[in-house]
Amino acid sequence: MATGTPDRPLRVDAQRNHDRILAAAGEAFADHGLEVSMEEIARRAGVGPATLYRRFPSKQELLGAIIEARLAELEPLIAAATAAEDPWDGLLAGIGALLESQARNMALVQVLAQASEWTALKPELRERVFAPLCATFARAQASGRLRGDLEASELPALIKMVATTIARDGNCGQARNWQRYLVLLADALRTPVPTTLPSL
Repeated sequence: MATGTPDRPLRVDAQRNHDRILAAAGEAFADHGLEVSMEEIARRAGVGPATLYRRFPSKQELLGAIIEARLAELEPLIAAATAAEDPWDGLLAGIGALLESQARNMALVQVLAQASEWTALKPELRERVFAPLCATFARAQASGRLRGDLEASELPALIKMVATTIARDGNCGQARNWQRYLVLLADALRTPVPTTLPSL
């Protein structure tokens, strides 16, 4: 994923500015989502707009660097979830890890909701997050614990249903209501236990 960063090592002062910009941008996107201005990010980083635009010519490139950092944090959690012996437990753990990451970063919620507008990020999300989760989805279904009338391709939409509850909370970093809705979603996804009528 392009981040506006050259391949050659940065000077110490340039690296310091680069790190400050990414840290400030991460906080700004988490606080305000995609609407945050580049000028606000520069102000938070303590650098001039020219320095910011020299490192990241567009907001999309800067956002790409932030999403890359979030994906790098998320990947080992997804890998551990998908490696779980019980695919049902692994699926729920993987979904929970993704939702937790979204709850800490409003921009990620918006990117997932508006992925068609950020086409450069879609392959990253699909290959590094949704592909392993969909494989675990299929394993859970084969185990009989996940209802059989669903398709793995529906998983992003199912996760989005819970992610929507994050976006509606005033403070995403503090909100934990999504956990309740994940439990409700899990109950809906679980293979139903056949109803046994009482003896008359």
